[in-house]
Amino acid sequence: MSLEYFEGPAGCGKTYQLIEALKAHLVSRPLSEEQAVLGLTYMHGSRRRMHSRLATLSSLRGRFLASTVDSLARSIVWRWRTLARDIDPLLDASEAADFEAVCKVAAILLRKEIVFSWLCVRYPIVVVDEFQDCKGDRLKIVQAIESCCHVIAAADEFQDLQPNGSNAAVAWLHASEGKKTVLSGNHRTKQAVLLQAAGHLRLSQDCGIALGNTLMSGRNANAAAGGVARTLCWKQCKDVVILTPTRPENSRFVHDVVERLTSKPIQPRGITKPVGPFRVVWESNSIEEKSEIVSTLATMAEGTTLQEIQDRTAGGAGALGDLREWAERKYRMKGQVRFSAVEISAAADRILQSRRAFLPSEHRGIIRAMTISQAKNREFEGVIVLWPFAIGGDLDSQRRRLYNALTRAHNWAVVFVQDDARKASRLLGPPFSKQPQAVVAKKNGTTAN
Repeated sequence: MSLEYFEGPAGCGKTYQLIEALKAHLVSRPLSEEQAVLGLTYMHGSRRRMHSRLATLSSLRGRFLASTVDSLARSIVWRWRTLARDIDPLLDASEAADFEAVCKVAAILLRKEIVFSWLCVRYPIVVVDEFQDCKGDRLKIVQAIESCCHVIAAADEFQDLQPNGSNAAVAWLHASEGKKTVLSGNHRTKQAVLLQAAGHLRLSQDCGIALGNTLMSGRNANAAAGGVARTLCWKQCKDVVILTPTRPENSRFVHDVVERLTSKPIQPRGITKPVGPFRVVWESNSIEEKSEIVSTLATMAEGTTLQEIQDRTAGGAGALGDLREWAERKYRMKGQVRFSAVEISAAADRILQSRRAFLPSEHRGIIRAMTISQAKNREFEGVIVLWPFAIGGDLDSQRRRLYNALTRAHNWAVVFVQDDARKASRLLGPPFSKQPQAVVAKKNGTTAN
């Protein structure tokens, strides 16, 4: 029906402008009693932020749904499951965790008049944030929605962390006849170091000189952990996050730095007394939690009984506790006492998806740790970046990830780069290329700002 979109760098106010555009549209075209606004994102962190923003609008009075594109696709396939079976007879929306298959079927369903007519009646206005992450069938879903609803979108091609040539979603926006607004500036921070480093990275330039003493070399995990501990001690920040390009199971350096921070006190150079240990909690990862469930229920391949589930999850919290409650509920409702491997696996997938979607991500008294991808469209007072050898991707991809990490910060960010004492410092090469005289000597370990 109609499209308007906003483009601009991180911190320029794209999400704010989305909400302002929505408010203006609601003034001219108020919702009827049975209608609601649909907010779409790709990541759950962005979805939670979208939910909090929409909840502030008194004109909506709670009539909105903030959802990931994957969750919307699953809802559509489940609602129109009879039609979905004609498209893919093997797809079971009640159990399937294969969101690629779910999105493919949902995109086809949305081309059917009965489906897109229903969506248009229920959600005449759709707000899409982080649109550059919608690719393949997820992009087709939004394109189908735009044909019948008023869409307000925000995108930044440089924040596509998995670039593969030009971004198809952004290219579609440019080819459309929608109202385009280009934003600039950075309202998230006024710190010159962060602004200059981000600006260099967006121009495909190196950022080491701009980062100055906030960019540090770590010859090993102990040295980097000391630098992190010193930073935490000096900054006294309550909203700080540790960001890395990869999870700890893929980088011994990242694993060992966090292990050292959490295992025992550290006395960094320049600090008069030991600090720590610190409480560092990794943001949930569905693959890891699924593995924990599988390992806990060792006989899952052959199925298991209610009693075995209760015994092996006794005292367990989180996803394990939820799985135990699911099995007990099945017993109360149907008298079921034995569960197949397929049932347990499907239940685990649904539980983990629900936990990621609806449990709060904020933790009191701890330091959060997550991948740079998980931090997209989120904000923190301080950011500590661990930059290991195990990064992957070309130089452009690395610059995009480093940019996304640095632009999460309101007030400060520091970067600790894993180094090899036998070779030239990585700080002397891209994406940093820091001046040799400014590089901290490896023999002295890392030095916090």
